[in-house]
Amino acid sequence: MKYKMYLSTVFMAFLLLPLLSAKTNEIESVDEFDISSVEFIEFEDGINLGFDSSRYLPKDFDPYTSIIQIESIDFIENEEVHLDFNTEDYLPEGFNAYKE
Repeated sequence: MKYKMYLSTVFMAFLLLPLLSAKTNEIESVDEFDISSVEFIEFEDGINLGFDSSRYLPKDFDPYTSIIQIESIDFIENEEVHLDFNTEDYLPEGFNAYKE
């Protein structure tokens, strides 16, 4: 019994040994950060497509509005799917897909 206890203690010591020799990294304080050292890169305002894109857009077009007109959405009607087997055999008794 003492032999097993001795081996388990040595094993645990070997597992914890790397923690004793680990180096600690000192993190710089937030107070030492200088915001003026950050370099800001400005991008061009627009992309040159080589043609006037306003000719191809609707009147009063604003790409920054989040309003979506309901007429612009294409609705797809669900078509009924016919399977070659009875699905009731694979569902629990009293199953209702439309019940909350």
